[in-house]
Amino acid sequence: MRILMVASPIVSLRQPFKGGTEAFVANLANALCKKGHTVDVLCKDADEENEFNILQLDESPLRMKDNITTEEEGQKLYQAAQFALIDNSYYDVVHYHSYYHALYDVALLHNIKSVITLHAPVSPKLGLIHKLHKARSDHCYIAVSNRLCKEWEAHLGSAIKVISNGVTLPKSEYVQKINKTHDLFWMGRINAEKDPVSAIKIAQKLQRKLCIAGPVEDREYFNAHVEPLLTDSIYYIGHLKHDELFTQLAKSCLFLATSKWNEPFGLTTIEALAHGIPVVGFKTAIPEELRFSNVCTALNNVDEAVSAIKKLGKVSPQACQSFAKNFDFNVTVSNYEAEYAALI
Repeated sequence: MRILMVASPIVSLRQPFKGGTEAFVANLANALCKKGHTVDVLCKDADEENEFNILQLDESPLRMKDNITTEEEGQKLYQAAQFALIDNSYYDVVHYHSYYHALYDVALLHNIKSVITLHAPVSPKLGLIHKLHKARSDHCYIAVSNRLCKEWEAHLGSAIKVISNGVTLPKSEYVQKINKTHDLFWMGRINAEKDPVSAIKIAQKLQRKLCIAGPVEDREYFNAHVEPLLTDSIYYIGHLKHDELFTQLAKSCLFLATSKWNEPFGLTTIEALAHGIPVVGFKTAIPEELRFSNVCTALNNVDEAVSAIKKLGKVSPQACQSFAKNFDFNVTVSNYEAEYAALI
């Protein structure tokens, strides 16, 4: 099949990835290419070693700002107009992952079957975008978790399919033999809603070491709330490419999932489990389908998490990986292939 993946003309798919959606798009596109499909991805840029091709939309050399439109929004509209002029007849299917409304407005000009994956919770702007688009199109909507599906179904008023995000499991021999140089581990975008501070509080109450990794998305938040708490025991190792990030993750004993917002899927949680690391965190951070026995425990707050960790017995890497196999990325890829084939 010939597939066009639409991220956004302003989204970079270079490593280290900004977030889970960027990682998912790049991984899915590469996996489809390895299965013999031709995949182009609309994005700002991507690493050269990827197997997919990239489709870029240039900004206007002219000023796009006016009395009601910022320069940034004006450039986005200009790029969306370029997208409208693309000859999509070459492709069998278009797969949207974008958060930008103008791309969906012009998508109606393309007479081609399309899949839209919802990666984020309903927000006022995003909710309106998709309510209008679903009413005007027959595009196939997919959510990445049951939690997200229920939220969007209530908003859109119609059924949505679920295809869970997935992970590639490292070999169990590697997971069992790796030297545990870290204790507790937290990774993600560093901002208030992802809440690394709660992970720090848990570590402090337990008097255990904590390693923090991820991009500093909100510099003011980091400077005011995270950096002052860093010590020899609470340490930040930066924003790492996936291979190095997962190497550091595998060296830890327990992963803390402390996001304050309702995570659409909780990719970092399943990545930890895939590397043989048990998870303790908040219900907001861990959707129901990722909760299982003492392998992945979801609580309400810092004190409950601290209590649960104190009572947590030994959890084997095999038990973590066994549960993570329910979210095998190969299954995710095959499920999307089936959806594409059904549309053609």
